[in-house]
Formats: sequence, C-alpha cells, structure tokens
Amino acid sequence: MSIISVDNIFKSFNGRQVFSGLSFEINRQEMVAIVGKSGTGKTTLLNCMGLLEKVDSGNIKINNQIITFRNRRHFFRDIAGFLFQNFALLENETVHQNLNLILRDTDKQARALEKVGLDKNILVQPVYQLSGGEQQRVALARLLLKNPQIIFADEPTASLDRENAKEIIALLKDLCHQGKTIIVVTHDQTILSEFDRVIEIAKLNNSV
Repeated sequence: MSIISVDNIFKSFNGRQVFSGLSFEINRQEMVAIVGKSGTGKTTLLNCMGLLEKVDSGNIKINNQIITFRNRRHFFRDIAGFLFQNFALLENETVHQNLNLILRDTDKQARALEKVGLDKNILVQPVYQLSGGEQQRVALARLLLKNPQIIFADEPTASLDRENAKEIIALLKDLCHQGKTIIVVTHDQTILSEFDRVIEIAKLNNSV
C-alpha cells in the first residue's frame, strides 16, 4: 500500500519546465533512492513531496490524502522528518540544546544517541566541535526522538567519508526495517544497492 502518491505533477522555474507529468508511488516501509543528473530536479522533487515547495499542478497524496500548504501543520508535526546534507543543526548550541527542540528528556536523548553510535557525553558538546559524521548522527538521533512516519533525506552522505556514509545508510536501513519509509536523494552510485528501489527522474519525467 502506498504512503506517497505523486500524480501528474508539473513544476517550472523561470520558464524552464522541471517536471512535466511526473507520476509514481512510494510504498510504506520502503527505502527509495531518487537519482538523476544535476538540474533534473531531485531535491525539488523531495521538497515537493515533503511539502517544502509547491507544485504548479497535479497532486501529491500522503496516506491517500491531499495535504495542502494550509493544513500541513499535522504533516510536519506527526508524519515527516527531514535529514539534510548540511545537518540543519544549531552549530553554536550544544547537542542537548539541539535535541531539546524536539524532546526535553535527557534520558531519551541519551538512548537515541546510543542507537546512532554516540556516547551520551556528547550531549554537552557544542555542535561546531563535532565531525561531519557525528553531526549527521546527531541529526539522525533528532529524527529518532521525533519518530516520523516518513524520512526525507537530501544527499545525507555527500559531505561524509566512505565509512561514515555506509554507517549512515545502514542506520537509515534499520529505521526502514522498524517501519519507517525512507526517501533519499543521492548522486552516490556506491550506495544504491542498499535501497529497495531506485527512481530515475529521467525515466519518469516527460520534460527531461
């Protein structure tokens, strides 16, 4: 059963058509990679599915319902979680302060950090002192605390070394096995074998 249904969407930027009649579905508890050449709209598609950007026409259904910009509060609060290439953490704040934005429970924060391979002592460290791999793990711990149904990840391994990249994908795969739906935009061909399905925009999009 699908959790996301993209139906005949169109979107353009500055007169250039990015999507022209794009349609596909993503199933519950599926781990999907979205790939394509630069400029084909991978991140734009992710943002549209995550209701961060509007489409010009067509529909995107979540749990078989069309969620508009006006009523998307529930979607952001209970359904969607985001993992970004730049981690989207407050660099001058501690890990604890960052996680407090999701849940003010130090014990649960420590358990979430442990699940992503970090010691609870990292809670007192400012984010800017952490490595890229550690910051992405903190971002994953933040998702664990939020417990969304769908995780939208934009190039989550792009700024990581090969070892950390593999570990992050393994953590996402584990979340998928726990019932989450994972959607990852990536240009990294070495990780594609870890996904249930790979969506190539050029094969779906009439404008590319």
